[in-house]
Amino acid sequence: MSATVRVSVRLLTGLLGAAAAAVLVFGVWPTVLGPSGLELGRGMVPMPAPQPVSSVAVRPDEGFSDRWQATAHEYHELFAWKDTSDGTRDAATGLPPVELFTPTMGLSILEPTWTDRVGFVGPELAAQALLLLVLWLLWRIVRTVPTGEVFTSANARRIVGIGLVVAVGGSAVQLLGFAAHKAIIARSAAAGIVDVAFTFSFMPLAIGAIVLLLAEVFRQGVRLRADVAGLV
Repeated sequence: MSATVRVSVRLLTGLLGAAAAAVLVFGVWPTVLGPSGLELGRGMVPMPAPQPVSSVAVRPDEGFSDRWQATAHEYHELFAWKDTSDGTRDAATGLPPVELFTPTMGLSILEPTWTDRVGFVGPELAAQALLLLVLWLLWRIVRTVPTGEVFTSANARRIVGIGLVVAVGGSAVQLLGFAAHKAIIARSAAAGIVDVAFTFSFMPLAIGAIVLLLAEVFRQGVRLRADVAGLV
């Protein structure tokens, strides 16, 4: 193996390791330990970046118009709060308070329950796990470079795995996030007033399809190489 190849392998390995570390530090760490995640750190663990309040992108629901008209004299404070013996609560329902930011239509759950926290971080952790899986598969491919056995059936399967993770996993995470956020809204003081704004990106499907196409080209190359080797 030439020195150039060794340097390239080390560089690729370092880049993959740095990417995995970034996912763990800026993704998994704050999601599990941060105040906007599961808060297992209980405020004792330093965060790598400021933590935003947990919020959901929403749209008006059936009761939005009536609530808007009813609160016109209160500067359209849709979800007014009141102080009770149990702390601050939503004035209309007595549930934990929520806050709607307009015109961005972002709903913040100010006192999320454990179930709400799991609903917020579950899709995020799933997305981070998929990204780490892709990096691991790439690392497995890079490891084969020094041996000279890159064009193998095992690497073809790994590329197929990457394509499926991106296409199927990326799409599933979006649907999981929608279902989780919808359940959070249904349990909150905003139920019936606003609902989750559903969006679906076809980018994971497109990228996954491209990777699967490349995997098929790679697989055909492996097959042709084996055929040529069998003729020698």
